[in-house]
Amino acid sequence: MIVFSSGFLRRCTTNQNQIVAQQVRVSEWTRIIQDRATSGMTVSEYCKHSGFSETAYYYWLRKVRKAAITSTGLEFVELKEPDDALALPAPSYTGKDFFTDAVISVGKFSINVNSKTPKELIQTLMEVVAPAE
Repeated sequence: MIVFSSGFLRRCTTNQNQIVAQQVRVSEWTRIIQDRATSGMTVSEYCKHSGFSETAYYYWLRKVRKAAITSTGLEFVELKEPDDALALPAPSYTGKDFFTDAVISVGKFSINVNSKTPKELIQTLMEVVAPAE
């Protein structure tokens, strides 16, 4: 015979209720997010029209995405930074005065380079994107 204290049973029930309530809210917001996507409205327009804040919309968008990833069973893996990555020289140019001399395409990645792009940087980028093909 198993005997539970009423406090333990109440805590379990409360936790289960919270989990179910969270799942219901995620389901509702999934529908809202899909509705917004098909509405043709911007997030701002949709939120004003529907009566909730953009902050709430983006909060639940993040929750819905996380739930979608969790439901797939996929996990993210931490990538370790190569020991020599910090030894790369810093680029001597800014985005506004960068002119592309060549584009390197690897799978779905494109890397714009020019004559000022350090070869060490190009080599490191190629090592990173090559396995991702």
